[in-house]
Amino acid sequence: MSEKKEMHMVEEFRGLLYNPMLENEVVMLFSMLIPHLKDSFAIEEGDRGTFPDCFSLRNGQKVGIEFEFFASNFNHENDDNLTKCSLLICWENDIRNTVKRDGKEFFVVKGHEIEILALNNEVAKLEKDKGLKIIKHGERPDISRGKERFFEQLKEIRPKRYDMIKELYDQVKQNEDFEVKWGGGERFLTMRFYVKNWKVDPISIEGGGRVWVGYQGNKAIFPWFELQTETKSELRQIFKNPKQKWYRVPLDNETDIDNIKRALEILAEHSKRFD
Repeated sequence: MSEKKEMHMVEEFRGLLYNPMLENEVVMLFSMLIPHLKDSFAIEEGDRGTFPDCFSLRNGQKVGIEFEFFASNFNHENDDNLTKCSLLICWENDIRNTVKRDGKEFFVVKGHEIEILALNNEVAKLEKDKGLKIIKHGERPDISRGKERFFEQLKEIRPKRYDMIKELYDQVKQNEDFEVKWGGGERFLTMRFYVKNWKVDPISIEGGGRVWVGYQGNKAIFPWFELQTETKSELRQIFKNPKQKWYRVPLDNETDIDNIKRALEILAEHSKRFD
């Protein structure tokens, strides 16, 4: 196909060029799919900035909707508004222990049932049943460039933290106890430091420069994790955060980067001791 013809086809296309990688793109995709879904949706209140993300009339009934890239990113089990959310819309459902009923999937959080609507399935169904493509090319051609794309975003958004985060990346890459994994969040790409022996990623960094440490995963999701008591205690002594399950770690100076390096050392040591 000639380049000119390809450009003409792109100009005529209406939809996403590639599969979503960020939560924002999931929201865009859902809005494009609304006219084609089995159920009717009329958005009442969107982009609220609080949980759940929006409220909509679904077949005339009000529902609270939360958007995530992966279903397992849902982490609101302790939110006061938990019962107001009845629908989780994601790109891909990666939760294993779902309840299947009447052609739908649900997961249960503290006794509260939330339906999962995975848009990758809806996109495939729409193309199969009606021959309508909402996503033109599928997977991004540069999907394997996770590292490059992450650091490009970081340099553009938070250049002052670029060297410090690159230093952390280099340290982890040289440690056989870790694996670096790349992903997407609401607006930023993510770099996650995956502890091989435990199969968890307690430390993650956004392409916007924020660093997070997690002591416990979401109990609604299987498999979920909780760090060893001794591990949590030592990490909390470093970061001075005795209560949070997820904590935003400061990264502004050499002391901060030394704290994160020490946390990585503790995770590596403890993953062998408590394997």
